[in-house]
Amino acid sequence: MGTIISQVEGGNADAGAPVRCPICAQPNEPGRLCKHVRWTFDQGDPLEFARFVLDTSPYVQARGHSSSEIPKIWWERQGEWIVEKVLIHFDASDGYVFGEHKDLDMLAREIWREFHPEAERPQMQRVDLF
Repeated sequence: MGTIISQVEGGNADAGAPVRCPICAQPNEPGRLCKHVRWTFDQGDPLEFARFVLDTSPYVQARGHSSSEIPKIWWERQGEWIVEKVLIHFDASDGYVFGEHKDLDMLAREIWREFHPEAERPQMQRVDLF
């Protein structure tokens, strides 16, 4: 909570306190992170995190693509949507982004499909033999 002065000035008396992971409850601090930390705010903003997710995604790489194919203007226009998706899949708090590996894959797939929608597959037709 801190003092009244630190609250008014925006400071935090507990700024050096470790941040507990919402998944495993392990305390996290610089240099000592649990296995659920996927990103830290000092690495960049949510859009940088989303680019990182696409660059490391087997879903995108298996299709022979990368985040560099997405124009900067698309990232800017879709910024709010991307931040919303990040917050749906991950718990971002006190400078850390927590989540499971599957969440990385799900986010990459959603972003890539928004940028490059897949063609609709033809419907299977039922064939009755009798």
